[in-house]
Amino acid sequence: MTELSTVLSNFDKLTTPITENSVSSAVREIHKDTDISPPPTEWLAEVMAFEFAENYTNKETGWGTYFGPMWVLNDGDGTASESPSIKRVSSEILNYWEGRAKVAQNPVLRARYADLVWDFSKHVTGRGAHIDNARIAIDSLVAIATNNAHKREVDVIKKLERALSLAISINDADRINNVKGAILQYEDQVAQGDKPGLWGFSYDLLVGNKKVALSRKELDKIISDLEQRLQRISSKSESSSVDPWAVEAAALRLSSHYRTANQPDDMRRVLLLHGKAFEEVSKSGSPLLVSSWLQRVHHVYLEYGLKNEAEEIAVKLREIGPKTNEDMKSISHTMEISKEEMTKYLDAMTDGSLHTVLARLVFRFVPQKSKIEAQLYDLSKNAPLTFLIPKQIQDSKGRPVATIGSLEEDLDGNIVHQMSQNMDLSAMFLNEVLKTVIAKFQLTPDILLDYLYGSPVFSEEKKAIIKNGLSAYFVNDHLLASHLLIPQIEDAVRNLVEMTGGSVLKPSRGGGFQLKTLDDLLRDERIAKVLGEDATLYLRVLLTDQRSWNLRNDICHGILPFESFNPIISDRIVHALLCLALVKKREDKQ
Repeated sequence: MTELSTVLSNFDKLTTPITENSVSSAVREIHKDTDISPPPTEWLAEVMAFEFAENYTNKETGWGTYFGPMWVLNDGDGTASESPSIKRVSSEILNYWEGRAKVAQNPVLRARYADLVWDFSKHVTGRGAHIDNARIAIDSLVAIATNNAHKREVDVIKKLERALSLAISINDADRINNVKGAILQYEDQVAQGDKPGLWGFSYDLLVGNKKVALSRKELDKIISDLEQRLQRISSKSESSSVDPWAVEAAALRLSSHYRTANQPDDMRRVLLLHGKAFEEVSKSGSPLLVSSWLQRVHHVYLEYGLKNEAEEIAVKLREIGPKTNEDMKSISHTMEISKEEMTKYLDAMTDGSLHTVLARLVFRFVPQKSKIEAQLYDLSKNAPLTFLIPKQIQDSKGRPVATIGSLEEDLDGNIVHQMSQNMDLSAMFLNEVLKTVIAKFQLTPDILLDYLYGSPVFSEEKKAIIKNGLSAYFVNDHLLASHLLIPQIEDAVRNLVEMTGGSVLKPSRGGGFQLKTLDDLLRDERIAKVLGEDATLYLRVLLTDQRSWNLRNDICHGILPFESFNPIISDRIVHALLCLALVKKREDKQ
């Protein structure tokens, strides 16, 4: 391995910054034109050492270690390929790295060897590594910063964070102090006003860290540096505009400190600078972007108790709401279904007795959570970017009402959103089935009412109200049908909770009790046991979830405009009644 020794020796002699990738690339070049199987252990150990990813956070594809694979590929058969893999790390390779950590001169190399041994030993051998490996890793990571041995400043910051974590984990007071000094020194060296990622990390890593002994002088300097930076970057000059994100990076750190230090006036001062920066840039932004920025400011103001200021931002959000609707672009998709196909579908759906058909209709149009989850993962493979970006839900006036995170961070939110979209797409089929059922069985409001009252969940004293609602539905008065029937769905769910031994009351702020909301009722485990998890989630999506149809709240609070009252809504309301009608009273308690 003379050639390998030469490559590694050359890196030890370098006085210029390097990266781990440059080391692995140089080592790979040794066998670029040759095919050696199996590869030499030393060569394999070197390649893997510098290709593992630092600070690996993906718990699904990681190994519970600080380092993880550079990439993971789905093989399509339920398995995955990863590279480099911890499965290829043997005791022999760990011993090789441990030896290299003691003789390597370049701190980038030395830190990687020692840290891998410390991180992987217990996973590979079942025994922890000698503490000297942690010490070597800490000292080498500090040396990377103080000697400017690495090309990328952001990577050096991560290495200092790792060094501090290691020093704290082995409870080494001297090394904790050394890392602290390196952090403070490195921020002084690399901080640039237009690059928030290169400053503020001293605050993040040291302030409030109970394991770090930060002197009053050091704390004051960190806060003073942030204050000075905030004043510079929040002041608009002739040559440059204000960067609100940089202002936010400084202001939020300072506001957190001032809140902890019980300095409310200073906290309010820096937060207002933050808000002013976003309001300034909002003057020239598109309505959708401005809405997003102002929501951010509103959230921060509320978090820190600036209620009056938050209300002022809320007014601006209401004003810009209609403009955001104008700013959005519609996306349409068409599909063709032949008359023969539709007839065949309707015949299959309406085959049998009325009771059989209505039950089939219920089950056909209740979405299944498991299928939607699988659908989401299939869609994410074809359009991964779509599921990495958060989605914002707006009401009819363009006001933001909910946010759905990425698929990885917010699976439940994405399921609700996709279910809502699927319900939109199936609305035409539900409408055709209902119209066919009404025609085929000569269905009338009275016949449907009798069917509903085969279930004990509907109150006898509300029968006239439901009849009037159904009558309105049959003559296409969707406005009246919706307003009459939705409260009776809520009443039926409330009755079901009581019938199963649950409580429908909760303490009120003024003393006494008030009725639980429909959303609270639908989250009662008793409802899920009776209706099933799919139907319970469906009713929440339809009636009470702000991320989806939310009919109960939008209609009862007067939010929906007149044109929204159409067959799509009233068909689903009737379908919800039919879902509840399947609940029967068990006569035999055994």
